Amino acid sequence: MLPAETPARLCETAGRLADDGALGFLLSGGCAPDGVLHLDGYLEAIRSIKETTDLKINAHVGFPREQEAIRIARSGIDSFSITYPMSDSIGRGSLLVEDAVARYEETSAALRGAGAKVIPHALLGLGSREEDIRGIEILAEDPPRSMVVIAFVPLRGTPFGGREPTAESRIAGATEKARSLMPDTKLVLGCMRPKGGAQMEAKLIEEVLDGIAMPSVRAEGSLAGKVVLEKVEGCCAIHL
Repeated sequence: MLPAETPARLCETAGRLADDGALGFLLSGGCAPDGVLHLDGYLEAIRSIKETTDLKINAHVGFPREQEAIRIARSGIDSFSITYPMSDSIGRGSLLVEDAVARYEETSAALRGAGAKVIPHALLGLGSREEDIRGIEILAEDPPRSMVVIAFVPLRGTPFGGREPTAESRIAGATEKARSLMPDTKLVLGCMRPKGGAQMEAKLIEEVLDGIAMPSVRAEGSLAGKVVLEKVEGCCAIHL
Protein backbone atom coordinates (compact mmCIF):
# COMPACT_ATOMS: atom_id res chain seq x y z
CA MET A 1 0.00 0.00 0.00
CA LEU A 2 1.05 3.61 -0.52
CA PRO A 3 2.28 5.42 2.63
CA ALA A 4 0.46 8.53 3.88
CA GLU A 5 2.14 9.38 7.17
CA THR A 6 0.65 12.90 7.30
CA PRO A 7 -2.63 14.51 6.18
CA ALA A 8 -0.71 16.48 3.54
CA ARG A 9 0.81 13.26 2.19
CA LEU A 10 -2.65 11.70 2.02
CA CYS A 11 -3.96 14.64 -0.03
CA GLU A 12 -0.93 14.49 -2.30
CA THR A 13 -1.30 10.75 -2.87
CA ALA A 14 -5.04 11.06 -3.48
CA GLY A 15 -4.41 13.82 -6.01
CA ARG A 16 -2.00 11.61 -7.94
CA LEU A 17 -4.51 8.76 -7.92
CA ALA A 18 -7.25 11.05 -9.24
CA ASP A 19 -4.96 12.38 -11.98
CA ASP A 20 -4.17 8.79 -12.98
CA GLY A 21 -7.89 7.99 -13.36
CA ALA A 22 -8.27 5.83 -10.26
CA LEU A 23 -11.76 4.93 -9.05
CA GLY A 24 -10.82 5.31 -5.39
CA PHE A 25 -8.66 3.85 -2.65
CA LEU A 26 -8.66 1.82 0.54
CA LEU A 27 -7.71 3.81 3.65
CA SER A 28 -6.15 1.56 6.26
CA GLY A 29 -3.41 1.36 8.86
CA GLY A 30 -2.40 -0.13 12.18
CA CYS A 31 -4.87 0.16 15.04
CA ALA A 32 -3.96 1.57 18.44
CA PRO A 33 -4.11 -0.72 21.51
CA ASP A 34 -7.78 0.20 21.94
CA GLY A 35 -8.63 -1.43 18.59
CA VAL A 36 -9.16 1.83 16.69
CA LEU A 37 -7.49 3.47 13.69
CA HIS A 38 -7.67 7.03 15.00
CA LEU A 39 -8.20 9.45 12.10
CA ASP A 40 -8.93 12.75 13.86
CA GLY A 41 -5.84 14.38 12.37
CA TYR A 42 -6.85 13.23 8.89
CA LEU A 43 -10.55 14.11 8.78
CA GLU A 44 -10.06 17.55 7.19
CA ALA A 45 -7.79 16.00 4.56
CA ILE A 46 -10.44 13.37 3.80
CA ARG A 47 -13.11 16.07 3.46
CA SER A 48 -10.85 17.98 1.08
CA ILE A 49 -10.29 14.87 -1.04
CA LYS A 50 -14.03 14.25 -1.28
CA GLU A 51 -14.69 17.89 -2.21
CA THR A 52 -11.99 18.16 -4.86
CA THR A 53 -11.99 14.70 -6.50
CA ASP A 54 -14.42 11.98 -7.54
CA LEU A 55 -12.46 9.30 -5.65
CA LYS A 56 -14.38 6.75 -3.63
CA ILE A 57 -12.92 5.93 -0.22
CA ASN A 58 -13.35 2.63 1.57
CA ALA A 59 -11.87 2.52 5.07
CA HIS A 60 -10.71 0.06 7.72
CA VAL A 61 -11.08 1.91 11.02
CA GLY A 62 -11.24 -0.87 13.60
CA PHE A 63 -13.87 -0.40 16.33
CA PRO A 64 -14.20 3.31 17.19
CA ARG A 65 -16.60 4.22 19.96
CA GLU A 66 -19.87 5.93 19.09
CA GLN A 67 -18.84 9.59 19.06
CA GLU A 68 -15.56 8.98 17.25
CA ALA A 69 -17.36 6.79 14.70
CA ILE A 70 -19.84 9.59 14.02
CA ARG A 71 -17.01 12.11 13.47
CA ILE A 72 -15.30 9.73 11.06
CA ALA A 73 -18.51 9.07 9.14
CA ARG A 74 -19.12 12.80 8.69
CA SER A 75 -15.78 13.16 6.88
CA GLY A 76 -17.42 11.80 3.72
CA ILE A 77 -15.84 8.33 3.57
CA ASP A 78 -18.02 6.30 1.21
CA SER A 79 -17.93 2.91 2.90
CA PHE A 80 -16.49 1.14 5.92
CA SER A 81 -15.19 -2.42 5.91
CA ILE A 82 -15.58 -3.52 9.53
CA THR A 83 -14.23 -6.89 10.64
CA TYR A 84 -16.98 -8.97 12.21
CA PRO A 85 -15.07 -10.98 14.86
CA MET A 86 -17.47 -13.98 15.02
CA SER A 87 -17.08 -14.31 18.82
CA ASP A 88 -15.69 -12.44 21.80
CA SER A 89 -13.00 -15.07 22.31
CA ILE A 90 -11.75 -14.63 18.72
CA GLY A 91 -11.82 -10.86 19.13
CA ARG A 92 -9.81 -11.10 22.33
CA GLY A 93 -7.30 -13.60 20.98
CA SER A 94 -6.68 -12.18 17.50
CA LEU A 95 -7.85 -8.56 17.45
CA LEU A 96 -6.86 -7.92 21.10
CA VAL A 97 -10.24 -6.26 21.70
CA GLU A 98 -12.47 -7.08 24.66
CA ASP A 99 -16.21 -7.54 24.05
CA ALA A 100 -15.49 -7.52 20.33
CA VAL A 101 -19.00 -8.42 19.14
CA ALA A 102 -20.53 -5.58 21.17
CA ARG A 103 -17.79 -3.23 19.93
CA TYR A 104 -18.61 -4.19 16.34
CA GLU A 105 -22.30 -3.54 16.97
CA GLU A 106 -21.58 -0.13 18.58
CA THR A 107 -19.31 0.97 15.73
CA SER A 108 -21.63 -0.33 13.01
CA ALA A 109 -24.73 1.30 14.53
CA ALA A 110 -22.96 4.64 14.97
CA LEU A 111 -21.63 4.69 11.41
CA ARG A 112 -24.97 3.69 9.91
CA GLY A 113 -26.78 6.21 12.12
CA ALA A 114 -24.54 8.91 10.66
CA GLY A 115 -25.54 7.85 7.14
CA ALA A 116 -22.46 5.78 6.29
CA LYS A 117 -22.41 2.50 4.41
CA VAL A 118 -21.08 -0.40 6.51
CA ILE A 119 -19.97 -3.69 4.96
CA PRO A 120 -19.20 -6.30 7.64
CA HIS A 121 -16.34 -8.66 6.79
CA ALA A 122 -17.07 -12.01 8.46
CA LEU A 123 -13.70 -13.50 9.41
CA LEU A 124 -13.62 -17.31 9.24
CA GLY A 125 -11.02 -19.76 10.43
CA LEU A 126 -9.63 -18.25 13.64
CA GLY A 127 -11.91 -20.15 15.98
CA SER A 128 -13.83 -23.40 15.69
CA ARG A 129 -16.27 -24.34 12.95
CA GLU A 130 -19.01 -23.90 15.53
CA GLU A 131 -17.87 -20.33 16.22
CA ASP A 132 -17.93 -19.59 12.50
CA ILE A 133 -21.52 -20.74 12.21
CA ARG A 134 -22.66 -19.14 15.46
CA GLY A 135 -21.11 -15.86 14.37
CA ILE A 136 -23.04 -15.98 11.11
CA GLU A 137 -26.24 -16.71 13.05
CA ILE A 138 -25.71 -13.68 15.32
CA LEU A 139 -24.98 -11.43 12.34
CA ALA A 140 -28.16 -12.68 10.66
CA GLU A 141 -30.29 -11.46 13.57
CA ASP A 142 -29.97 -7.99 12.01
CA PRO A 143 -29.04 -8.81 8.40
CA PRO A 144 -26.76 -6.29 6.71
CA ARG A 145 -27.59 -5.04 3.21
CA SER A 146 -24.30 -6.49 2.04
CA MET A 147 -21.39 -8.41 3.55
CA VAL A 148 -18.05 -9.94 2.62
CA VAL A 149 -16.82 -13.36 3.73
CA ILE A 150 -13.07 -13.51 4.36
CA ALA A 151 -10.91 -16.32 5.73
CA PHE A 152 -7.72 -16.52 7.75
CA VAL A 153 -4.47 -16.94 5.83
CA PRO A 154 -1.21 -17.33 7.83
CA LEU A 155 1.50 -14.75 7.22
CA ARG A 156 5.09 -15.79 7.85
CA GLY A 157 6.77 -13.92 10.68
CA THR A 158 3.56 -13.06 12.52
CA PRO A 159 2.21 -14.59 15.77
CA PHE A 160 -0.21 -16.76 13.75
CA GLY A 161 2.30 -17.57 11.02
CA GLY A 162 2.46 -21.25 11.97
CA ARG A 163 -1.28 -21.89 11.87
CA GLU A 164 -3.07 -23.71 9.08
CA PRO A 165 -5.02 -21.68 6.50
CA THR A 166 -8.79 -21.92 6.61
CA ALA A 167 -10.07 -25.11 5.02
CA GLU A 168 -12.17 -24.81 1.87
CA SER A 169 -14.96 -26.82 3.50
CA ARG A 170 -15.22 -24.24 6.28
CA ILE A 171 -15.36 -21.36 3.82
CA ALA A 172 -18.02 -23.07 1.73
CA GLY A 173 -20.09 -24.18 4.72
CA ALA A 174 -20.17 -20.79 6.41
CA THR A 175 -20.88 -18.98 3.14
CA GLU A 176 -23.77 -21.31 2.35
CA LYS A 177 -25.08 -20.79 5.91
CA ALA A 178 -24.92 -17.02 5.45
CA ARG A 179 -26.90 -17.26 2.23
CA SER A 180 -29.57 -19.48 3.80
CA LEU A 181 -30.05 -17.12 6.76
CA MET A 182 -29.69 -13.85 4.82
CA PRO A 183 -31.33 -14.38 1.42
CA ASP A 184 -31.65 -10.64 0.70
CA THR A 185 -28.07 -9.71 1.66
CA LYS A 186 -25.56 -9.10 -1.13
CA LEU A 187 -22.91 -11.71 -0.41
CA VAL A 188 -19.33 -11.50 -1.68
CA LEU A 189 -16.30 -13.74 -1.15
CA GLY A 190 -13.43 -11.38 -0.41
CA CYS A 191 -9.80 -11.35 -1.49
CA MET A 192 -8.48 -12.46 1.92
CA ARG A 193 -8.74 -16.23 1.61
CA PRO A 194 -6.50 -19.17 0.70
CA LYS A 195 -6.09 -19.20 -3.08
CA GLY A 196 -6.39 -22.15 -5.43
CA GLY A 197 -9.83 -23.48 -4.53
CA ALA A 198 -11.22 -23.34 -8.07
CA GLN A 199 -13.86 -26.02 -7.56
CA MET A 200 -15.16 -24.39 -4.39
CA GLU A 201 -15.16 -20.95 -5.99
CA ALA A 202 -17.07 -22.16 -9.04
CA LYS A 203 -19.74 -23.85 -6.92
CA LEU A 204 -20.21 -20.79 -4.71
CA ILE A 205 -20.30 -18.41 -7.68
CA GLU A 206 -22.93 -20.52 -9.43
CA GLU A 207 -25.13 -21.26 -6.42
CA VAL A 208 -24.51 -18.82 -3.59
CA LEU A 209 -22.58 -15.61 -4.18
CA ASP A 210 -23.43 -12.21 -5.63
CA GLY A 211 -19.77 -11.50 -6.24
CA ILE A 212 -16.20 -12.65 -5.69
CA ALA A 213 -12.89 -10.83 -5.47
CA MET A 214 -10.10 -12.15 -7.67
CA PRO A 215 -11.63 -15.47 -8.78
CA SER A 216 -9.26 -18.10 -10.10
CA VAL A 217 -8.89 -18.47 -13.85
CA ARG A 218 -9.89 -22.14 -13.55
CA ALA A 219 -13.11 -21.24 -11.75
CA GLU A 220 -14.02 -18.70 -14.40
CA GLY A 221 -13.28 -21.18 -17.18
CA SER A 222 -15.42 -23.89 -15.65
CA LEU A 223 -18.41 -21.51 -15.53
CA ALA A 224 -18.30 -20.59 -19.23
CA GLY A 225 -21.82 -20.85 -20.62
CA LYS A 226 -23.35 -21.24 -17.14
CA VAL A 227 -22.92 -17.84 -15.51
CA VAL A 228 -22.51 -14.35 -16.94
CA LEU A 229 -19.67 -12.66 -15.06
CA GLU A 230 -19.39 -8.88 -14.95
CA LYS A 231 -15.87 -7.73 -14.12
CA VAL A 232 -15.41 -4.49 -12.21
CA GLU A 233 -12.23 -2.79 -10.97
CA GLY A 234 -11.61 -1.83 -7.37
CA CYS A 235 -12.10 -3.06 -3.83
CA CYS A 236 -15.20 -5.25 -3.54
CA ALA A 237 -16.72 -3.04 -0.82
CA ILE A 238 -16.73 0.01 -3.12
CA HIS A 239 -19.30 -1.72 -5.33
CA LEU A 240 -21.65 -2.94 -2.57
